Amino acid sequence: MDSKKLIELTKQLIYEATHFNVPYVQQIYSDNLLIVKVSKDGTVDTMNKEQLVSFVKGNSDAKATPFSTKAEFHYAVCDGNMGMVVMTRDLELNGNSAPKFFTLIWEYSSERWQVAKESYVELN
Repeated sequence: MDSKKLIELTKQLIYEATHFNVPYVQQIYSDNLLIVKVSKDGTVDTMNKEQLVSFVKGNSDAKATPFSTKAEFHYAVCDGNMGMVVMTRDLELNGNSAPKFFTLIWEYSSERWQVAKESYVELN
């Protein structure tokens, strides 16, 4: 896969996840997923796949308004069975701007591309 295709795959991930597509989220994230979140005050929190799926399912069940799909892609690279995407996203939570700097690590495993690691830093 080249970097352009990796960005397209990431755009699809953003759309499906922000629209709370639970089956898609379950298959696109690897079972050993680790998400690291760093708040603007430096507090670190983590999330695993089970927690992420629960969050997405809760929003789906509540018929929550989808999050923004806005993304600015800064860098993408793919080397063999690993890929990395660096981007800025504004999730616009509850009508408020919530920009975050994301890094996604993709891995080709089980005959498909999956997100293995994800981190973000709050910008505001």
